Amino acid sequence: MRYILLLGGLLLAQPTHPNRAYVRTSQAPFLHGVASGDPLTDRVILWTRVTPPQNWTGDVSVNWEVAEDPYFTQIVASGSFSTNADRDYTVKVDATGLQPGRWYYYRFKALNATSPTGRTRTLPSGSSTRLRIAVVSCADYQNGFYNAYENITLRNDIDLVVHLGDYIYEYGPSQGVARPAEPPREILTLEDYRIRYSHYRLDSSLQWLHQNYPMIAVWDDHELANDAWTSGAENHSPSSEGSFTARRAAMLRAYHEWIPFRMPDPSDSLRIWRKFEWGDLASLIMLDTRHYGRDQQMPSGLINVNDATLNNPNRALLGTVQRNWLYSQLKSAPTTWKLIGQQVMVAPLRVNVFANSFIVNADQWDGYPAERRRLMDTIIQNNIANVVILTGDIHTSWGNDLPFGPGTYNSTTGAGSTAVEFVTPSITSANASFLGNFNNVSVVQSQNPHIKYADLTRHGYVLIDITPQKVQGDWYYANTISQPIPGETLGASWYVQAGERFLRQASGPATAPPNYNPPLIPRSSPSSSLSLPEVSLIGVYPNPAQDFVTLQLYTPTGQPTEVQLYTLEGKMVGRYMIHPQSAGTHYYQIPLDGLSAGAFLLKLRSQSEHTYRLLKR
Repeated sequence: MRYILLLGGLLLAQPTHPNRAYVRTSQAPFLHGVASGDPLTDRVILWTRVTPPQNWTGDVSVNWEVAEDPYFTQIVASGSFSTNADRDYTVKVDATGLQPGRWYYYRFKALNATSPTGRTRTLPSGSSTRLRIAVVSCADYQNGFYNAYENITLRNDIDLVVHLGDYIYEYGPSQGVARPAEPPREILTLEDYRIRYSHYRLDSSLQWLHQNYPMIAVWDDHELANDAWTSGAENHSPSSEGSFTARRAAMLRAYHEWIPFRMPDPSDSLRIWRKFEWGDLASLIMLDTRHYGRDQQMPSGLINVNDATLNNPNRALLGTVQRNWLYSQLKSAPTTWKLIGQQVMVAPLRVNVFANSFIVNADQWDGYPAERRRLMDTIIQNNIANVVILTGDIHTSWGNDLPFGPGTYNSTTGAGSTAVEFVTPSITSANASFLGNFNNVSVVQSQNPHIKYADLTRHGYVLIDITPQKVQGDWYYANTISQPIPGETLGASWYVQAGERFLRQASGPATAPPNYNPPLIPRSSPSSSLSLPEVSLIGVYPNPAQDFVTLQLYTPTGQPTEVQLYTLEGKMVGRYMIHPQSAGTHYYQIPLDGLSAGAFLLKLRSQSEHTYRLLKR
């Protein structure tokens, strides 16, 4: 951010790059919509965020309701929650006392306004015959529009969404992006991460997805920094970006605020691995192969499969505690299917050069072969049947047998496969580049015959249809990500039969019975009684502030606005002019260095004047 001193002592704050995020003012103060997640048989996490009105500094009391109908004539649960700036005005409640296997409707009330209605559901108990989940990952806001999210919502034939990570990206601006993300820098601090989540969650397609389905999510690396491991990341330089521990703490706090998930261990903010059961049909075991127990990756590039360091038996991806928990869940699961949701590809991906075999991506399980071998041996030795792994991260689509025995793998019959793996493409993130000249499906499959399906260029999701007889994956691709236009194309369909451990090609996609779900909650929402001014603050980061404060503003017309900073005694201590280049949300930094600690009044003056209270430490 640059500040130019003008004649008369007026500072002109130069605007950041205008973005294409727009605020649905009819939702005020619930500008970020509603969401739900981590359903159980009797409860579900409900989420929203309140954007407080002018001159508000204290707590906001929020009421919530859950009903059996979208008109809230049959309310079955309710409560209240208090939020404030310390938690970025986010609201997250665990709505209990619900019945198994039912769709519910929920809403929030605060500041004399009602939120959009959300739709969610609980997990069933007992005998279950079908589960349909949309598996997604890797949604780089700058690389394209979230049409795949909208396509999932429009189909209205799934039970829940499983997000395998990279919900946000940490990168700063780059050239040639479809739409810029804010703040316009690589995110490092708690305020940075909060603004990035706020910016993403203003996206209409993402809001609508959350509004209609519960989500079960885990993080990957970009929620923090590229190629993260337990004690660092490829995209973190301590010498220029400070403490990695502090950055991870900021990421964890923002994630817990903005993502509708339930902490499996309230005393351990780093633990995200947990389990869900869909009646007697499927266990969904969600892992963290990124932050909890991962040793540092080996250098990128081709690595000989016989490399001594690569094959060190002590190299860990899960860590001892998570590994033992996973094995226990697999051995004791009472369900027909055992689904493992995790971040990085399990199947080998190798290239053969002059009679030598090399792995091409040390960030995935190929870089931790001893850890993979332990998992495969556990499945084989304990005769654990019907294991299906769901994977994200790699920005491409894969359908894999896992050729780890017993016996020699036979690509024709599937003998020697231990389990199967469905890898979802990215929502928008750029396709994987590590393959280099190896980036050809026929070449990949000729050297890796356990890979039954691959697509290296398209974006979308995989729909997983689970019945007692089989698990089928249908890959769907967005027709475009360069413009906000929904529409999709079926790519391929593969399945595994109960009792088998290898993939078969399906003749077509698995379809849901008619009227599988109740009607979608429409995108439109009732008008709020809390009207927004023509220029309004969505967020003030941080508040209390220190050397500077970042203002997240929304203007529907792109009109010039004057910002004035006063003491409580009425003395002006700062004056700025901001010139948004377009309608939408914009971000500005206002310097506070040189001011003493205390309360100040921040006045926005355009066609009218609006005052906000700001605290400086």
